[in-house]
Amino acid sequence: MASKRDIKVLTELLDLDDIKVISHRLHNGIGIILQTESKKLYSNCPRCGTKSHKLHQNHRHIVKDLPFGEKPVFLEVNRRQFKCETCEKPFSEELDFVRKKRTYTKRLANQTIKDVLKNDIHSVASKGIVTTEEIERMLKDASEELTNLKPLNLKRLGIDEIALTKGHGNYCAVLIDIDASKVIAILSDRKQDTIRKTLREWGLPVLAQIKEVSIDLWHGYKTLVTELMPNAQVVADRFHVMKQINQELDTERKKEKQKV
Repeated sequence: MASKRDIKVLTELLDLDDIKVISHRLHNGIGIILQTESKKLYSNCPRCGTKSHKLHQNHRHIVKDLPFGEKPVFLEVNRRQFKCETCEKPFSEELDFVRKKRTYTKRLANQTIKDVLKNDIHSVASKGIVTTEEIERMLKDASEELTNLKPLNLKRLGIDEIALTKGHGNYCAVLIDIDASKVIAILSDRKQDTIRKTLREWGLPVLAQIKEVSIDLWHGYKTLVTELMPNAQVVADRFHVMKQINQELDTERKKEKQKV
């Protein structure tokens, strides 16, 4: 049985507002399961805003969280249902760290999207933490949350892409505020017309203030920058430049090897 000190340390490591760990267990081949509960004894009714202490029923379920080292971490959470004393109707409490009907925490979703930007969906899914279906849902949620958001004080823009299936030419474009290290938009594909529509919706004042655009070596991106961002300097993404250099070096190395 875990001591109070262990529980306190685990709660601090979990680092979720108003959530505490009440027990933990390690299952070989599965990972660490942390049973959690809210520190708050009430919840606010979403209809009338009344603070309710009247617990109606418990709804316990398991969600995935960021791994701890090499160990997968699962949280057993309780999305309690309260009964509003004003409306006299039950409601489920809001949990800031996990969306309703999702099997993973918000921070795991954010980290997964960052990993997908560097690789592709299937490569990330192969690690066994999240499934392909979960990643696709994460991207859809992120895209919906970012819809119609006009970037403020955007100076350096990154145009990148996510490979939905590596090697199959199936990509979606991602627009990034480089200075803020924040994804601005996740688009349905990387076609010029799709990207052009989103950029034009930002408006000329936003596009005119952009001073630098980091892109890979696809000519379509450069064409868009020249057309829509008159004050921007195009910078080749270092990752893609090094990738092309390494490919060319590898090609030359193979040619030399064949001569021997």
